[in-house]
Amino acid sequence: MGRAKFRETKVGTRSHAEQSLVEHGSVGQSQVEVHPSELKCWQGNGYAMRGAHRHDDIEVNLVDRAPLKYMFGGTPVEVRPGHVGLFWAAMPHRLIDCPENWNSYVCWLHIPLGTILNWGLPETVVSHLLRGRPILCATGESNRIEPADFGHWSRDLASGSDELRQVALLEIQARIRRLIHGAGLTTRLSYEWTATDDGVRHATAMAQFAATHFREPITATDVASSAHLHPNYAMTLFHQVLGTTIGAYLTQCRVAEAQRLLITTHATTSEIAAAAGFGSQSAFYATFTRICGQPPGAYRRAHHHVATTNPT
Repeated sequence: MGRAKFRETKVGTRSHAEQSLVEHGSVGQSQVEVHPSELKCWQGNGYAMRGAHRHDDIEVNLVDRAPLKYMFGGTPVEVRPGHVGLFWAAMPHRLIDCPENWNSYVCWLHIPLGTILNWGLPETVVSHLLRGRPILCATGESNRIEPADFGHWSRDLASGSDELRQVALLEIQARIRRLIHGAGLTTRLSYEWTATDDGVRHATAMAQFAATHFREPITATDVASSAHLHPNYAMTLFHQVLGTTIGAYLTQCRVAEAQRLLITTHATTSEIAAAAGFGSQSAFYATFTRICGQPPGAYRRAHHHVATTNPT
């Protein structure tokens, strides 16, 4: 078996992505990775994240200049210039370290999941997002969102004024409703990019296998076998591309599925633990509480109304 090609950064040198962070005074800590779950809006350059991560928000990206390339829930997804991407960020995702991301300029918006659910969006939209499917669509005359809008919202949210915050939230809701209405969920909603690097292709195959089979009692060896790689090499390669371990990635997928089931069904926590791929209810409880910051029952109570108003 030949070794897959993967571009490495030599010790003592910086990648383009790291250099971008140095220039903005944020070495080793991207703004996306440090935000808690809250309504937040800002603009800046794209860059490679340190690793696949997750947060309980709906994330909205408006891309300018160059495509934004993600590994999202096991699928490579590209948000093209002039397009807006919406996705539930509880699914593990990572901006890939590639030239496009180093040059892309992005408007970012995080909206807490509870806020989105309270909007009463169409059932098909809620189901689509909670199943980990991004919605990508071009802006146009009927559904235009521009960088200037993000600038206004960012200033209003940071103003400390409850009135301006409410105005910003109402404007955001209206723009997203119009954007989703114009997208039409009967059409293709994502653009997948084809990796040219063998290492990225192998890691993508493993991430897709993990995202498809996480409900089963699979191991890191099973994930490596899906790409026909030796387990040790597979784990190293996976960490290089996704910035996390295979085991941690499986856990992220399982927690996201448990969140979806807690929100959209009336299944018991033991049933959800099994359906999401956890080996025991105790393991589910401990893992969910550690990652989500609250027990499964409290999370369900916070979003319980959705189970009846937006069934999936």
